[in-house]
Amino acid sequence: MSKTSHDYANSNRTIWIAAQSNVAVKNIAEKLIKEGFDKFKLLVSKDFHFDWHEHLYEELEARLIRSDIFKMSIVEASRVLLDSKVILCTLSMFSNPNIEVFLRIVPVEMVIFDEASQIESGDYLPMLHRFRSTLSKLVLIGDDKQHRMPHIFGRFISQKVYNGKLNTCHNITNSSACRFIDVKKGQEVKLGHSWTNRQEALVVVHVARVYESRHRSFRIISPYDGQRSVIENELKSAGLKWEGKVFNVDSFQGNEDDYIIVSIVRSGGVGFLSNQRRTNVMLTRCKRSMVICSSRSFLSGKASSTLVGKLAAACGEEAWIDGKDVIRGMLP
Repeated sequence: MSKTSHDYANSNRTIWIAAQSNVAVKNIAEKLIKEGFDKFKLLVSKDFHFDWHEHLYEELEARLIRSDIFKMSIVEASRVLLDSKVILCTLSMFSNPNIEVFLRIVPVEMVIFDEASQIESGDYLPMLHRFRSTLSKLVLIGDDKQHRMPHIFGRFISQKVYNGKLNTCHNITNSSACRFIDVKKGQEVKLGHSWTNRQEALVVVHVARVYESRHRSFRIISPYDGQRSVIENELKSAGLKWEGKVFNVDSFQGNEDDYIIVSIVRSGGVGFLSNQRRTNVMLTRCKRSMVICSSRSFLSGKASSTLVGKLAAACGEEAWIDGKDVIRGMLP
């Protein structure tokens, strides 16, 4: 948390912290736990997707207040909130009429929005209107403009996203900082509200094994939580480091690492890639190098008009590595 939120958390006031998505809110909760702060509650929808890191599940589960039990007396609500100093929720939760009982106990006086750059300005209006009589402070945290990147990413993102106004000061100018792995047999598979691609996951694990053997600092990100779970399980099975290694793109916003491995997952539909803002986040996490696992035919076909498809085209044929070569250990 920021110094401001710590100040409030240490006072007698309770603050609200919000984000655009359930995944982003979950990420905040996980970070609070890792920092040793446990006086918080999460307001979540009944159909919230319980797909978070297993070693944190029980600690988060104990702090959930699901929407199907929102209708309770003021006494019951006070008992549920106990001595919470922070209440977490999504922006859309502020429009839920059933949170009124919690508002009577904890008026919305201060709200911190994490990764605020993901939220359109107009989306704040319903919340601002509803709490106009109590809201005294609104804190927006987030910046989707990245300057950490090697030149090949910086130049591309500057041209495609920032109208040439982004300047990159980085000592890595070699185009080899960006590599694509052609996973020809990778197929997207629907899993609940998410997607997986097992063949891509296997290739990702092989890349992770190489990086681990070379003692490189790396993280793995994917647009889909289903794929995150698959990759984590494959890393465990392979006896590789998995804890704190694999993330959903939305939950990794604001983070970075020297080496980033990306699993695109989709092979038929564009899905996540149609959102340029979120794709921009995905492509701007590395400090030294990024490897993107996908199907070459997909990125040059259905996904050619997406930011990732355009990056692949800009990098050219020399940026591609055959997935079979990676499995054989032939990763540069």
